[in-house]
Amino acid sequence: MTQEQTVWTGHPSQVINLGVFLLCGVLVALALAVGSTFDGRLAPLAILPAAVAAWRWLDTRCRVYELTTERLRVRTGVFSRRTDDLELYRVKDTTLLEPLLLRAFSLGNVIVTTHDATTPTLIIPAVWEASALREQVRRYVEARRDAKGVRVAELE
Repeated sequence: MTQEQTVWTGHPSQVINLGVFLLCGVLVALALAVGSTFDGRLAPLAILPAAVAAWRWLDTRCRVYELTTERLRVRTGVFSRRTDDLELYRVKDTTLLEPLLLRAFSLGNVIVTTHDATTPTLIIPAVWEASALREQVRRYVEARRDAKGVRVAELE
């Protein structure tokens, strides 16, 4: 019996928050500009959009995806943590999506469709070398199925 090993670990890119960051930046600038015309009394309003942007950054940074030789693990949460494991032998299919915005940054989404009741679809968003990750998932899914003697029967 071989020991489970971590094959890949990653986070989503902050590019997925680009719209929120731009909007919050505009709102901060607007609050500071308008606030300065009222003797600085409205300037503290800039804290709210800055806090929203900071929270989105932190939430994205605290989302960790880990591919091992046996499972796909997802850890989420800033203050309270949640860890979900998806056994690789339950994976049905993988899909690579590369929307134009993500392609501009050499990023992609890996979508994993499973037989798992709690996680029928898992999206690993905005990761570097998404195509290589998808191939790794596929390779380890096949190896895990062989090791467990699992065969998938497709009915139409």
